[in-house]
Amino acid sequence: MVWLFDYDLTLYGTEERRVIDSLDHRISLFVQKVAGTDFETAHRIRTDYLERFGTTLAGLMAMHGTDPDEFFDFIHEPETLVYPKKSPEKLTLLKSLNGPRFVFTNGRHDWSEAGMAHMGIDSAIDGVFDLKMMDWIGKPYESAYEKVERWISQKLPYMGQAYPDNPREIVLLDDALRNLAPAHVRGWTTVYVNPAEDSPEWVDIHVAHLLDLAKIF
Repeated sequence: MVWLFDYDLTLYGTEERRVIDSLDHRISLFVQKVAGTDFETAHRIRTDYLERFGTTLAGLMAMHGTDPDEFFDFIHEPETLVYPKKSPEKLTLLKSLNGPRFVFTNGRHDWSEAGMAHMGIDSAIDGVFDLKMMDWIGKPYESAYEKVERWISQKLPYMGQAYPDNPREIVLLDDALRNLAPAHVRGWTTVYVNPAEDSPEWVDIHVAHLLDLAKIF
């Protein structure tokens, strides 16, 4: 198996919502600066861009010509952010999963790397495929999934691993159904990590929390 983990609200759960909230606050501040508006309006613009373009950054690039690295440099100011708590249980779980383990994130790599270091799980992750490596066009756009497949196919031989013949052996774990849908179309195994009560029939596995994987794998 090849394991692809989303970072935000997947490797850490909704019980640590304050983590993503701290990042979202910085994103709204950036939108406020770019759009020249008040914070409340910037917050609405941020969520609108997220819904319409897949990420707030994609909306900023399309509507304001924002430089992606300038955006991430601003929102990743370390003293303003909250990080997930240490989780030796997650480290044990991740290391128990058979096969390479990667992060597949719509953020820039430094955000997820810092968070995984705080959790103490970074030693269980074999690499991060971030938004920059997707040429800033992330999930749920098809190009992101094509690019991560190419990246995996190039990376696995250096790890002594063969690229799986069966796409079902690529497992994507994500808290967002819209990010899982293209993976399902590609034949990957989809794991919905979300405390929501229901999920579509096409979702292969639905767990409320990452640690629930221990009951399945």
